[in-house]
Amino acid sequence: MQDRWPLIQRGFFPETLPPCFTSIDLKRAFSGLIRDLKAKELRNGRHTDYVRYSGTKHDGNRRYYGTPNPISYFYVASFISDHWPEFEARFTNSPFSVSQPKLGKPTDDRPIVVQSLSELTTIASQKLGRSAFLLKTDIAQFFPSIYTHAISWSAHGIDKAKADRAPSSAENYFNKLDFFTHSCQLGETRGVLVGPDAFRLIAEYIAAGLDADFFANQANFVIGAARHVDDYYIGVRGEPEALAALSVLRDILQRYSLHINDAKTRVMPGIEPLNDVWAQALRKEARNLTAQFWATNANDIILFYDRALIQAKEVHSDSPVKIALRAFDQLKIYDSLLWDTMEPYLQRTMFHHPHCIDYVTLIVAKRVARGKPIDVTGWKEAAYDLIQRHLPLNHHQEVVWLVWLLLVARLEITDLLVASLSNNDNAHIRSLVVAAFTDGLITRKPPIKLGLKLATTDQHWLLNLVAKARGYSGAAFSGGLAAEFQHLATKRVRLIDFKAHMKTMQEVNVRAISRTRYGYDSDDYDDDPDPF
Repeated sequence: MQDRWPLIQRGFFPETLPPCFTSIDLKRAFSGLIRDLKAKELRNGRHTDYVRYSGTKHDGNRRYYGTPNPISYFYVASFISDHWPEFEARFTNSPFSVSQPKLGKPTDDRPIVVQSLSELTTIASQKLGRSAFLLKTDIAQFFPSIYTHAISWSAHGIDKAKADRAPSSAENYFNKLDFFTHSCQLGETRGVLVGPDAFRLIAEYIAAGLDADFFANQANFVIGAARHVDDYYIGVRGEPEALAALSVLRDILQRYSLHINDAKTRVMPGIEPLNDVWAQALRKEARNLTAQFWATNANDIILFYDRALIQAKEVHSDSPVKIALRAFDQLKIYDSLLWDTMEPYLQRTMFHHPHCIDYVTLIVAKRVARGKPIDVTGWKEAAYDLIQRHLPLNHHQEVVWLVWLLLVARLEITDLLVASLSNNDNAHIRSLVVAAFTDGLITRKPPIKLGLKLATTDQHWLLNLVAKARGYSGAAFSGGLAAEFQHLATKRVRLIDFKAHMKTMQEVNVRAISRTRYGYDSDDYDDDPDPF
């Protein structure tokens, strides 16, 4: 990694936010600020809060993501880029990892590419070799459980790191990364944020170090092993060896204040599939469907989708539906004569598969960008019904994607809806409303009162920075980062851009659902170029 900017420009916002949230402009806006930031990097009193974001999971549960303050995140990204050879060496030397982060191309949506879990089978099988039995387990609440001090423990050794905890330590220089990381979360040392790419790299750095510890202590009872992020597959001769391996792994994790997820731990025959067979079969059906695109008719598409919906019900997961939606993207359903047939299916899908709302709205937005008609009334009413359902529950992901669809599809947004969104305390939602008003997508000024001072270090930093940079508020910044935020606002930094993504979507060969944006949850089933 040549510099910090890929992590800042393309790895800042959680991937689960709509594409209008963009940090591309931060490099330009930071111009003239770098020297001052470096001089203040270890100054106390500059801890910041992050913007929380309640997101969906495939199984109906929820996960919290976080958008860090850009000033605090700058230091994390800078440290990683300055020490990239050490990170890369750690990743490469892991004997078990099948989730080694790789640098993406400049044209990718994210700077870091991680092998998806769906591609685990081939690589893991080679690592597991002749194992008669497999111990399958994972780390409970991995990201939320990482102790930030464990960054330095992993880099320098626990005893050495605990003996010298000073952020300015020349010998234990990863103490500085520990300091920068917990500075992104108001000084909290328990957990690292889920979403920004820098923290994925930190988590993998720690996990790869645990791999080395486990490899050094597993004696002769482990034949092979594979780890994908926090999921372990450990190959052994029999069940007694599996229990021994589990004991060693449990002890190593505990030293870092991490714990085995007992509910997901089991011993299974080595011949048992590592990936769900239904997923492999559904991906194969999707490949066959897209390969025969010109012979595909509405009945074939509906049958395929019905199978995905039935499979989702059987496995209690939205993943089958996401696989189907990716197939629709490759089929260019948004440009197809089949759109009128499938449009009601897509609308109904959002009510029963919330983890798929992002994919559905991306497909609809692609059709809008291509200048083709949509069911205006149906999409508006579906979005309103769902926002009314999810907004009181603080289901941020569903709300921001549906509001984004209303905005980019130029569907009516009533004053009542604007008022409801404005009353929500989440900065992602409220900044989206402010940006929409300043861009003329909402006609009446939203009832969002920001006061005489704009905080720079609390969870409302995003709203305040967007409002000031766009001229929505003339109030002055306050707090420990007032000078830095004034610099960014004077540069009119743009963190929400409704037009850039839609302009890209006009191009016929650009997919609605990016293959390089969705990280660990990628449901790609084909790495070949588009067949069309």
